Amino acid sequence: MIENKLIALITGAGSGIGAEIAKELSQKNIHTIITDKTLIGLRKTEEAILSNKGTCTVAQLDMQDFLGIDRLGFEVFKRWKKLDIMISNAAILGTLGPIHHQNSEEFQEVLKVNAVSNHRLIRSFEALLKKGNNPKAIFLTSSLVANPKPFWGAYSVSKAMLEHIVKIWALENKNNNLSISLIDPGETDTPIRRQAMPGENSKLLRKPQDVAKLILKEIFIDKVYKGNLIKLIF
Repeated sequence: MIENKLIALITGAGSGIGAEIAKELSQKNIHTIITDKTLIGLRKTEEAILSNKGTCTVAQLDMQDFLGIDRLGFEVFKRWKKLDIMISNAAILGTLGPIHHQNSEEFQEVLKVNAVSNHRLIRSFEALLKKGNNPKAIFLTSSLVANPKPFWGAYSVSKAMLEHIVKIWALENKNNNLSISLIDPGETDTPIRRQAMPGENSKLLRKPQDVAKLILKEIFIDKVYKGNLIKLIF
């Protein structure tokens, strides 16, 4: 029965690392709630999960739809009364280029999706996580925060903003068992990477499947993180 399973929420699960994490979790007999902006990728992830006898709930969700995030939190509360694992993976790149050339509306969109939406996730799911079994909240970040590069303006800024949100939240939860961490997956063959570096040799990049397996090790490690930044080492 689904009611007896651990419940995991994965945003941006229509492709790349998010999709692979959802597949890996489902093979651990964990019920996954998978979200993405479009249904096409979600259906592929769902099909892969079901073909391996896993279970999942599909929720089409634009991370700019803050009320939609609230509604999802309410639905999870009504159905399961808890959340055991939350993985914030959804992100967009925006247009690379000099900051003074970047479109203001697009700049704000990147900040909303990559950073501000995580405040909404935290607000909607903290109480549910605290009712979970050894609850984990994991946020995917980027090495660009520590090592900024030119032309990555909005994306880089959004990840720096995300890290600060997560670290403050972790400090506010230092006296409980809610594990909160940031994971830098490194250079991985994802849609965002291909958009940013279209001529790059993908064979030189990490594979989403391999990254997902390492993230699962961090999920099930017997340790409570409090805003730690974890760099995946292969």
